[in-house]
Order: sequence, then structure tokens, then C-alpha cells
Amino acid sequence: MAGLNRLRPKLVVVPNDPIAAYERAGYDMLESYFNPTNMFGEVSVLSPLEQGERRAFGMLIRGIAVRDFSRALMEIRPDVVRAYGGRRPAALVCHNRVHDVPVIVSVHDDRRERIHTSVRYADLVVCLSNAVREHVLDAGVDPNRIRTLPNRVDTTKFRPIADRSALELVANRFPPGKHILHIGRSDRQKNPDTVIRALQLLAPEYSCVFVGMGDKSPYVALAEELGVQKRCFWIDAVKNSELPAWYSWCDCFCVPSRFEGFGIVFIEAAACGTPIITSDIAPMNEYLTHDVSACLVKDFTEHRALAAAIQKVCEDSRYRQRISQGALSIAPSFDKDVVDAAEAAIYKEALTLPSLSLHRRFEIARGRALDALRSGFDRYPKVLGKALLGR
Repeated sequence: MAGLNRLRPKLVVVPNDPIAAYERAGYDMLESYFNPTNMFGEVSVLSPLEQGERRAFGMLIRGIAVRDFSRALMEIRPDVVRAYGGRRPAALVCHNRVHDVPVIVSVHDDRRERIHTSVRYADLVVCLSNAVREHVLDAGVDPNRIRTLPNRVDTTKFRPIADRSALELVANRFPPGKHILHIGRSDRQKNPDTVIRALQLLAPEYSCVFVGMGDKSPYVALAEELGVQKRCFWIDAVKNSELPAWYSWCDCFCVPSRFEGFGIVFIEAAACGTPIITSDIAPMNEYLTHDVSACLVKDFTEHRALAAAIQKVCEDSRYRQRISQGALSIAPSFDKDVVDAAEAAIYKEALTLPSLSLHRRFEIARGRALDALRSGFDRYPKVLGKALLGR
């Protein structure tokens, strides 16, 4: 097996967060996520956010200081380097290039200010959606180097669950009635505040289950102020393997995000045939269609409009069935095998790129020097962006 691995290329990845953060959030497919189609014989995680060295998910995970990153790359001698994140991870890999090792940067960031100018020096830039692509273009990336790759869902696991015992395991945790499911960080971006305000206008049988990490105190306080605290339930995380039952159990899935890079939860819900309510903005309206595969709300920060959408989805059975079936129909486009194959094709493209021209080398060296002067990127914070795979 060791001999076989040496015949396959080696990959170094720099995630946006420590691997332990992905573990705490319940992700259980990290090995295939970082090594699509198992095309790499060796995968190493190098990050200033890691401590020590360990093996997990088929990868060597190693903490490394920024100043030692280039030296570590030369020791590993990877065939390609991949950064997940358009700011600190992008700056780290683009400012520490090793001769003739292609660099790919994934940009999941949903705002232009989160994308560092260093993305211009990547060989390929992978965007989760067309909305993200527009931000990357604004950052000055050559459009010929941009590839769009959506998030993925394992449709063998994320599917409608009819098993009564599995559904009852979830249902028994909450009082009877109409149940709204909100999955996402406790953060303004995910707009839990408008959902809480909408509860005020809905019948007492309606409750909302909020699943996600983060500081819940402002939203708990808001629920108490509005008198709906007994109808709000707060859970830090649910294992990925258990999520299909939660999506199948709820009466509607409602995350009216103020902005998104992609939003993997929407395709997870779609694959489970869950009636979806979300904001009528990109990127959600790039793949969800109003009244066909979701209920898209234009005034998504207006609690009256959101309450009306929730009531329609939960109480109009024909409408609910229509968007549920429509959601199921979009899921195959995001199937894990389909997206894994597309990602592997991007890696294969990177592995066949020609050597950098002298002009390009000079452009990158000049950009690195300017970025260092402007930003002081020799420092790396203990905590990076809050996004976890788009959640």
C-alpha cells in the first residue's frame, strides 16, 4: 500500500478552522471531503491553528508556525497546495509558494472584505457560487483562473427518513405542535432574530429549534423579552449522521440568511425533501426557485413577512408538498459523487498547469511584498473566520 500511495500525488491543505472545530460541529466525512475520489496518496493538514501532530481522517494533521510554513512544504514536497478560505489561509499559501507547486484557493466568503488580495496569486480559485465569484472578480482575480464548485451532499445519507423510531427520537425531545428548524451559527448572518420575532405572530403551537454553535445569549434574551422563550430550543450541534431525521421531522426548515457564500444546510434539507423557507437572495436563489423548490422571502428581515411564509408552508398542504418535491428534484446536482468528480477534475487541471512564467513570478513576488507592508501577515490569529464549510 505504501508503494501504491507513492504513485499517487500528495496534497497539503490549510483549512479555515482547526480540524477539531469540524469534529465538534458533527462533520463525519472529512476524509473524503479533503481527498475527493481518493485521488491523493497522502494528505497533510498544515495550519498555525493546530497543536502538535496527529493522524485522523486519513490525514496527517500538523501545527506549524507561519514562519516555518515554506520549509514544511519543501520537506513534504506536495504536488498541490489547497487553502480553504479567502483571507488568512489564502494569504498563507499564496505568500509561501514553493517553486512549481500549484496553489488552489477555495473562497467560501460571502463578503468582499473577507477576501484578501493574495487570492490573485493563486493558480486556480474555486468559488462556491456565482455570488462568491463576483466578489473574487472584484478582488482582481483573472476570470480564466476561476472555477465554480458547489458544496456537496451525500444523498445516500441525506434523504427523506420515514422510519418512525428515528423520527420519534427527535420528536420526543420537544412538545407537540408545528416545528420550525433553524440550523446555523448563532450569529446575525443567519438571522435568528427575525425568526424569533416571527414566532410572536404565530399560534402558540409553533416552536423553533435552533441548532448551531456560537453566543446564544442575545437571542435567548430577545426570546425572553418577546415572551416566546418557552417556544425556542437551543442545541449546539447534531451529528451529520443524525441530521436527516431532524430535517425529515420538522414542519419547515427556515434559515432566512442576511448573506451567504453557499449554505450547505439548504441542499441537505433539499435532499431530505424538507419544505425550505429562506431569503430571496444569491446564492440561494441561484439553485432554489420560489414556489417550486422553496419559499423565498424578499423581505426576509421583516418578521411579518417571515411569519406569513412559515404559516403558508406549514398549513397549506398542497403548497408544502409542491416545494418539498421540488427540493428533492434539485438534490442530484449536488450529490457527493458528482461534486467530488468535478473537484478531482480541478485538481487534475492544477497538476497539469505549465510552470509559472518569469513575468508571473515577478507579479507574485511584488504582490507579496506589498501585501506584507500593508497587512503585516506575518501574524496569524488564533481564531479565523467563523464559517464551517459554508454553514
